[in-house]
Amino acid sequence: MSANQVVAEVLRAKLAEQPIVKRYANTVTTAIGVLVGALWLEIDAGIELPPQVSTVGLAIIGLGTLVGVKFTPNGVTEKQIDEIEKYAAGNVPRGE
Repeated sequence: MSANQVVAEVLRAKLAEQPIVKRYANTVTTAIGVLVGALWLEIDAGIELPPQVSTVGLAIIGLGTLVGVKFTPNGVTEKQIDEIEKYAAGNVPRGE
C-alpha cells in the first residue's frame, strides 16, 4: 500500500468517526449569524430605531458571524479528502 493510500485511509477513518455537526460546523455558525441578523431586522422594524443604530447593529452581527466562522473548528470533509487524493496522485512520488 502506498503512502498516498495510507493517508487517504486515515482521513476517511477520521471522517467516519467525527460527528456530523463537526463536518458542517461553519455552515451552522453562518446559519446562526443569518438568523440573528433576521431577528435584528424584525426587532428594528417593530421598534423603529434610528437608521444609524440599525446599521451598526447589522454590522456588529455581521462581524460577529465572521469571527465565529473564523474560530469555529471544522472537521474533515469528503471534498477535502478528494482534493488531497487528487493532489497527492499528481505531485507526491510513489516510492517506486
